Amino acid sequence: MSTPVVVPPAGHPAAVPTTRPRRGRVVRHRAHVINGVFIVAMMLVAVWAAWPIYQDTSYLIMAAGAILTGAALAWLGARRGWSWFTVLLTVLGAYLVLGVPLAVPTALTGIDGVLGGLLDLVTATVFSWKELVTIQLPVGSYQSLLAPAFLLFLGGTTVALSLAWRGGRLVALAVPLILGVQLFGLVFGSSAVSVPLTVVGVNVLAPRESLIGLAALLLAFGFLAWRTHLARSVALDLAARTTGVRRTPGGLGGRVRRAILAGGVLVLAIGVTLGGLSVVAATPTREVLRSSIDPAVDLREYVSPLSQYRSYFSAEQYDTELFTVTGTAVDDGTDSRVRLAVLSYYDGEVFRVVNPADGETDQTTAFARVPHSRGASAEGDTTRFDIAGYSGVWMPGAGSLSSIRFAGDRAADLSDGFFYNAGTASGIQLKALDSGDRYTIVSEQPADATDLAGLARPASSTIDETLIPQSLVDWVDAQAITRDGAGLAELVTRLRARGYLSHSLTLPAAASWTADLGDYQFSPSLSGHSVARIDALFTALLEKQNSTTATENSQLVAGIGDDEQFAVATALLARHLGFESRVVLGFTLGAADVADSGTPGDCLAGLCSGQNLAAWVEVGSGDSTWVTVDATPQFQNPLSPIDDTTRDPQYNTEVIAEGATEQRAPEANPTSGEDQQEQDPLTGPDLAWLFAALKIGGISLATLLAISTPFLVILGAKLKRRRDRARATDVSARFAGGWDEYIDAAVDRGLADQGSMTRVETASHYQSVGGARLATLADRAVFGETSPLASESDAFWALVTAERAGLAASGTRRQRLRAAISLRSFSRLADARRLFTVRRRTSRYDVTTVRPNRRDTSRMGERPPVSGREA
Repeated sequence: MSTPVVVPPAGHPAAVPTTRPRRGRVVRHRAHVINGVFIVAMMLVAVWAAWPIYQDTSYLIMAAGAILTGAALAWLGARRGWSWFTVLLTVLGAYLVLGVPLAVPTALTGIDGVLGGLLDLVTATVFSWKELVTIQLPVGSYQSLLAPAFLLFLGGTTVALSLAWRGGRLVALAVPLILGVQLFGLVFGSSAVSVPLTVVGVNVLAPRESLIGLAALLLAFGFLAWRTHLARSVALDLAARTTGVRRTPGGLGGRVRRAILAGGVLVLAIGVTLGGLSVVAATPTREVLRSSIDPAVDLREYVSPLSQYRSYFSAEQYDTELFTVTGTAVDDGTDSRVRLAVLSYYDGEVFRVVNPADGETDQTTAFARVPHSRGASAEGDTTRFDIAGYSGVWMPGAGSLSSIRFAGDRAADLSDGFFYNAGTASGIQLKALDSGDRYTIVSEQPADATDLAGLARPASSTIDETLIPQSLVDWVDAQAITRDGAGLAELVTRLRARGYLSHSLTLPAAASWTADLGDYQFSPSLSGHSVARIDALFTALLEKQNSTTATENSQLVAGIGDDEQFAVATALLARHLGFESRVVLGFTLGAADVADSGTPGDCLAGLCSGQNLAAWVEVGSGDSTWVTVDATPQFQNPLSPIDDTTRDPQYNTEVIAEGATEQRAPEANPTSGEDQQEQDPLTGPDLAWLFAALKIGGISLATLLAISTPFLVILGAKLKRRRDRARATDVSARFAGGWDEYIDAAVDRGLADQGSMTRVETASHYQSVGGARLATLADRAVFGETSPLASESDAFWALVTAERAGLAASGTRRQRLRAAISLRSFSRLADARRLFTVRRRTSRYDVTTVRPNRRDTSRMGERPPVSGREA
């Protein structure tokens, strides 16, 4: 039934307009502008909160584009009266069209181009959220990690402005929506808080986080206060125009009371917010998503690279070109180093990259994904690596990484497989480097804090003494040195001078490392760097020193080995004296313009081969810096004559009895340092094409699922609504629900909801075949004297199903699809609400059913009917 509205006659005070229409439009436009300013300001706070995640100009460009696009879509939707479903489609379209240039800018200059960037954008919508919490910050414009922020800023701006500009009771939802967008930067950001500041004698903990929270609170409070004031003003103005009675402004006392009350609430909210932030900021770190994400790389499955040291001096690897280094360090002829692996933990058998007990959970040695640029200064040494014969996961690098760029056919795969540890300034490549790969590193070469002799004596030692052989302790005691940096430097000098370089147990071929050492007398040595091997080294040194009265280092040469043993021995010496130490495997670079300028083992002209592999030690200085210590033993002074008479190690061979079965020797233990026996590769079908097809199919399926999920949700919601109506407990409710289902089908089909008409009138207006019968049966079931039977409701629903099918068959396939995913039927109850206006008559009262103006978009989600009816 229509609602009667009394219209006063001419001359009545209520019939006199209190304001001009033009003034109303100006006030409405001003309200829209103020609403927009509040929403955009709150979105800018969200951009500020997420800045530490990206810290790049491309992020600011993306944020500006997302907010401007969202504002434009919200304005068009409010101006043209778009449904929420239409707004959703436009947001998705804008996301796909603008996502590549704004969220995946690297695709514009990449190999795959725009189409590849579009595929990356779609997959990033689903998968980049996890990648964002497993990569080191800041990420810049790395791959497609701008996509989450672009989606939030675009969608958040569009929805919030649509709520604010369309009005309605749901406008308050804009505040929690934008607060959720603002939390993105804090939840996905770093666990570290900003440095405290002292302002006017007050120590402010976490000033940046406090300002973000305070700005978000003030803007949210101001927006809600403004909306309350606007609603109150509109209500008073409507009452004045309807009754002609205008409320006189309150006195000064009322305004003061309201101001004091609002100020008190605001101060209380600010105090609670800042107090909570102070409690959170009391610790230097905070819990975020990345705090609970363990590094995804488990290096315990890889053999220690130091155990493979001697394999590079074999006949197959010795002269093999591994890679070429070009850049500032090589061009300048400076003494620089290429780090291959940093080994910090010793378990008595091998030196390892990670702690065997803690594994990947140890954050000090955890390798994590890093962006192309780590936010460091772009000024530094630029070094390019061209891989030739080298292969493996241990990645050659130089200095503290500032940025890295991969090139070649596998650039994208190498970028995905690169993981880095900032504490050790070393990287790994899970895709395994191979011939033809190349990359460029911009790095900062950390200078030694001081020389080894300048280090002070450590305050305490945390070394596990069970890993220190007793012979090492006895040899140190026999040297009578101080237990500080100077004493450690003297121990290293004596160790290297009393050692003798040897890379193998048997005499190698003529063209090998022995030929490059000139007048060299070969002496065999065992590989490995276990506690037993290091104990044998120091036992030989101690016995030689105790068997003679000589004091010159050249007369006390007894230890045999190479960098593998002597680097570990040096590291254990440092730990025995209380210093922190680690072993580094890598290469040293010689000058590029002088062929004989480098020492034996240097990569001349940047060309590194197997013979250039070296191992050295880094000793902690106590202030987070490391002192580099060379450990290679000398080869000019041979072993003393008494040592030459010692027999080579003998290994008894068990005689095989007759009839015994010959057994193949097992592979050498990788922890012993022996080369493993090569096995013939297993041949089988090449399934690379299958894996590629499965990958493409999986990505396509995930993309299709992400796009179709909203539509599947709509279809599921309609199916559940239809089943609930048909299975209602009250039989009369089934008839009423069936009629509602018929109306919903008509509304989704594009027909107007005749909310104020009776069922019979509505059926006549729709002019369907069985609509009149449906209306009659529904009225009889709802208003009849007797309750209907369940069998009658089943027949009624069968008629409803037939009418729905008839409505669907009357349109094209596109119209049927559009009706199936339409949301108009869900907003039908909101459309039933009507705005009441007063039609001025000159001589009599008129009872009018008022319909909303088609251009009135002040209520969110209202779509005016096609026609109205006056009663």
